[in-house]
Amino acid sequence: MGPVRSLVSTSATLLVAACSYAGLLRPSVLKQVTPPVAELVNELPRVDRQNEDIVGRLFAHGGLAHAKTGADGVMRVVVRVPPDQLIWEPAVIVMPHSGTLEIEFQNEDHLTHAALLPSDGDRVLLGLPMHTGGRARIRLDEPGMYTFGCPVQNHAGRGMLGIVMVRGDVPEVARLDRPAQRQP
Repeated sequence: MGPVRSLVSTSATLLVAACSYAGLLRPSVLKQVTPPVAELVNELPRVDRQNEDIVGRLFAHGGLAHAKTGADGVMRVVVRVPPDQLIWEPAVIVMPHSGTLEIEFQNEDHLTHAALLPSDGDRVLLGLPMHTGGRARIRLDEPGMYTFGCPVQNHAGRGMLGIVMVRGDVPEVARLDRPAQRQP
């Protein structure tokens, strides 16, 4: 039975390693699961009904995508509006650096939506009638976190919120002039 047990153990290890949930078991992740975070995760199934609770959806429900840079230097990503869910999918978009982002929206819902997006201090509005799509091109020249949402009725308040995270460091000219801070 030794070889069979070894095969089963190896197979189980490979299955867990291949599963995206396995990353949650890393010590660096587990130490972030504080009681308030655990309470939030445990509450998610109960706040998933848009019309019964104030918090309809959270960013985590839509998932995450990394924008891919094309040959022209423009980063691109596709965002869906699944039917009857009032979420963006993905709801979190990660840009590897600042620049131009083109988002292709696909509205698969039976409701009309719109995407109100940030673009270097301005806003871009893209209408999304039911069962249609469209593209919006925005420019984000600074690292940081930017939010977008659906301004139709109370869709944003019911969960149609998204985040664009632009990776990178603050430019030298924008840094505060202060003494070096002790790092934890």
